[in-house]
Amino acid sequence: MQRVSSDLMNDDLQFWARRRERDMATAETRMARQTKIESLRDDPLAAARAVRYDSVGARLERFEKNAAWVDDQYKVSEDYVRQTIDLTQRLREIAVQGANGTFTKEDQKYMAQEVDQLLGEMVNMANSRGPDGSFVFSGDKSRTQPFREISGAAPGAAGSVLVGVQYLGAQGGPSAEISEGDYMPLGQSGADVFWAERQQAVSGYDARDWRAAADATILVDGKSVGIKAGDNVYAVAAKINDSGAAVKASIDPRSFSLALETTTAHQMRMEDGGAGRVLKELGLLAPTGSPPDNWAPSARLSGGSLFDAAIRLRDSLNRGDALETGGAALAGLDAGIDNLNRSVAEIGARSQRLQVVEARLNREIPDTTKLKSEETDLDFTKAITDYKMLEYAHKAALSFQGRLFSQTLLDFLR
Repeated sequence: MQRVSSDLMNDDLQFWARRRERDMATAETRMARQTKIESLRDDPLAAARAVRYDSVGARLERFEKNAAWVDDQYKVSEDYVRQTIDLTQRLREIAVQGANGTFTKEDQKYMAQEVDQLLGEMVNMANSRGPDGSFVFSGDKSRTQPFREISGAAPGAAGSVLVGVQYLGAQGGPSAEISEGDYMPLGQSGADVFWAERQQAVSGYDARDWRAAADATILVDGKSVGIKAGDNVYAVAAKINDSGAAVKASIDPRSFSLALETTTAHQMRMEDGGAGRVLKELGLLAPTGSPPDNWAPSARLSGGSLFDAAIRLRDSLNRGDALETGGAALAGLDAGIDNLNRSVAEIGARSQRLQVVEARLNREIPDTTKLKSEETDLDFTKAITDYKMLEYAHKAALSFQGRLFSQTLLDFLR
């Protein structure tokens, strides 16, 4: 008896039916996810490009957020600097009035009281906090109060008054990346903003016969300067001038000692790196102490902060010294106002640059998104058409399969 079997035909039809169902499921998933790349093997090259575009887009969005955050920080710091300018202008008005010689010493003491109150408010603004609670003018030490008040007795003042202000913040400041490898500082150091005059430091040591005993490093406003064994004081001065720091070094022609002067109004920071003793041997730094309060007692310092100018004005008014009021005190305030205006101009220039950066990022982000979309986004019109074709073919195949295998075993027994 000959055996009749339809398994091969049935298996073949089931294979192709399952394959169409898989294609339909894949099409449904792509439409649900709105992407034409379900797995990497669908289009390896497009998937690789999409990953790169996605990475670039994420970085650009991060840069855009950083630029907006930095711009907000600038607005906060600029507001405090402008308030300080208004306050300093009032101090200048008092200095001009106290220097014209028409007020009595008693009147000048009243003026000194106002100066003392304005000085306290100036310190408060210098210790201002941003919206996030960090100090605006403390540099990298955003959680450290930048300025510490030093109280004591002053000539002509009744009781303890503010006699000094010490900067405890850092020289530099935190920065944020606004473009690939390009960083923008978040603010300005208080040692720069609230300084009035160029600082000078002159050593009391005759360095004609000095030579570096070994290789060493010195730090000039945070910039590293390498000193080689055998270098003399002229070589040290030349290397400081070539370091890029805003400090000019020279040799005093009479005492042959090392002299330093800042090229802009800011507080100078000098220190020996590691175990080096170059600046200590040259008589500029004390054996102990931390910058900026580590100067040697024999070193001659000049150039003070905006607080020093206000203190000088108050003390001269208390003494009734019109010459000092209209001379050194007024000159210090003028220098401080110039430095504050320079800080405002610097913030404005940075803000202008940030606007250009944000405008560029606003163009680059959509362009990158478009490139990624071209690689991954699904063409819904084509996807629906393809799905309907699969659906029609599947229904037709099932209908044909049903008619083909409508016979039963009894049909073969007749």
